Amino acid sequence: MKRGLVFGFLLLASVSFASLHESLPSWHWSYDLIEQLQLRGGFRELSRLNRPYTRGEVAGALIGLRKDMESGAVGLSPTDRKQFTLLVREFREEIARIAGKEDGDRSVRFGTRLGQDAFKTTGVEARTKGIYRFTIGASLTEHAGVYNAMNLDQYKVDDPLYPGKKWRGIVGFTEQSYLTAARGRFRLKFGRDFLRWGAGESGTLFFSDVCRPLDQLLWSFDLGPFRFSSLTSVLDDIVIPSDWEKYRGDGKANRYLSAHRLNVDLLEGRLEVALTEAIVYGGPHRPLDWVYLNPFMIYYGTQLNKKDRVNVAGTIEALFYPVRNWRITGTFFLDDIQVEKTGPGDLEPSTLGWLIGSQWADPFRLPGMTLSGEFVRVTNRTYKTPNPWESFLFQNEPLGHPLGNDFDHWQIGAEQWFGASVRMGLLYSRTRKGEGSLFTPWEAPWFDYTVEEGYSEPWLSGTVETRQALGLTIRCQPATHWGLDGTFRVMRRKNADHLAGETRDETFWKIGVWVMGDFRIGE
Repeated sequence: MKRGLVFGFLLLASVSFASLHESLPSWHWSYDLIEQLQLRGGFRELSRLNRPYTRGEVAGALIGLRKDMESGAVGLSPTDRKQFTLLVREFREEIARIAGKEDGDRSVRFGTRLGQDAFKTTGVEARTKGIYRFTIGASLTEHAGVYNAMNLDQYKVDDPLYPGKKWRGIVGFTEQSYLTAARGRFRLKFGRDFLRWGAGESGTLFFSDVCRPLDQLLWSFDLGPFRFSSLTSVLDDIVIPSDWEKYRGDGKANRYLSAHRLNVDLLEGRLEVALTEAIVYGGPHRPLDWVYLNPFMIYYGTQLNKKDRVNVAGTIEALFYPVRNWRITGTFFLDDIQVEKTGPGDLEPSTLGWLIGSQWADPFRLPGMTLSGEFVRVTNRTYKTPNPWESFLFQNEPLGHPLGNDFDHWQIGAEQWFGASVRMGLLYSRTRKGEGSLFTPWEAPWFDYTVEEGYSEPWLSGTVETRQALGLTIRCQPATHWGLDGTFRVMRRKNADHLAGETRDETFWKIGVWVMGDFRIGE
């Protein structure tokens, strides 16, 4: 009875508002359709390298795409047009506001997204779990709004790395809570929200949205084809390992993240390039550093001059459409590289990663089909340093690629849309994972060698686990507010759990249903 009252209160008290400035969360179904139409010539004004989008940005892009369709600048197949129509239904209120057909929204809007799944893995009985989201928000002015989203997640109960409270088979936390404002070329967000920088099918190198949304101060401004962004975040504290006695203090270390990013849009949206530099720093009782709060400082040079112990990394990303319906994406991530050879410390292997992928829409004149391929490689020790508080982790989840480090991964896939309602996908992947991870202790064996002897090590460390998987996914979405999902996957793991000679065959299936709804109080 008590549990039911709590659930009912959450439903009434924290249940989305159609503000132009509201972020479109990473789990929203519309991203799949936007991806399809981007690949076919639409939505080029929406940067695939910078997410989340706002509802106003998507609505504006829909208005622009409709004009391009009417002028003949963009031609869409019947399947594409159905996807376009479904998106128009979802963003109709925002489209009306931009077009001036509705006055500004002075209401408070409540919404919910409820998902329930049944699933089974080899060796485990079939189970059911769900994720239940409730949101509330309002526009404060024409240029600003506030938003809050609660998440009740039954899946995280089985996650041994989840650091929060688990209560009677469910986990609850605030997933989004922010104030956002935009005026002309300037945007500002303060609070908790999703963040995804980069392009990738399996994940991005930096930042990916697999971890919990960040508590952040994020602002950006546009100048012609350029966009400059600045990010500051306070990460979670970590417990200092017991063998670090000289740093123990009260046993905890503070952690912070600063990043800045420059995007440039070229060739009328056919080429986009982005440069990012980020720094993770902290330590026992260390406060925010005002130097790293300055978004126009070069972090790498600054920490060298300060002789500061921090973790600086950078990426260069590119997205290119050589011809319509064909997209190539690439990312190079650099964490650390040794240039000089003056002592054993300079023998440390480089820590870096790269990602390259491609997507081809409507191949062989088959409307609604997309073929894709991707390769990712990240070296051991990437995303971390000898100081445990400098790892690119948040709430025990990677800030970068979901597989962490010490891996390579490639995948090929085919996807077929039948109108806007049904999608079927087939994906084959092969992953090799070494024994290194973001959680393993730092090791520095190169100090046992001289510069003259040199030092090298295999690309992947220890006993390498190889996973080959083939998966089938199906989605049926008759309307904007509900849908059905299904997944079936078979996997073979060689050297499973890094045990030499251990081979395991696993099968997984899942079926789920989700519903969305909202209502408004006020004008």
